[in-house]
Amino acid sequence: MAVKETVQVDESQKDESGVQEVITPVPVGNQIVKKATYWQSILQDDLNPEVTDGVAPIRFAVPAMVDEEYETEELNEDGTKKIAIRQVLDLKWYEADLGAENVAKLQEAVKPFVAVARASEAPTSKPARKKRAAK
Repeated sequence: MAVKETVQVDESQKDESGVQEVITPVPVGNQIVKKATYWQSILQDDLNPEVTDGVAPIRFAVPAMVDEEYETEELNEDGTKKIAIRQVLDLKWYEADLGAENVAKLQEAVKPFVAVARASEAPTSKPARKKRAAK
């Protein structure tokens, strides 16, 4: 996340997006009183740091070759199958903070692929890769 700055905001803004409550101990006489203050992170576009209006985190996946473990037909001394590693095609997930202009550029860049794609549900969590036996 590209945070340009963090600014203190009024309590009336505590429910807005990106605002966090910070509890600070404050000495008052002989006692320590906990006081809440509210801070908001101002995001900047990861490609154009001057842009801070309308910046949002954009999550996307890109195909990539990744390592996968699999069981071979060879056996270890204890009788278990040996494990080897091979490259397989999978998705790598990324997140970038982008303003409206760069979101439009990203949409334009993937437009030909989206045009021929099928709609799909976003994964809630990545399923564990199953180990497959060598053929």
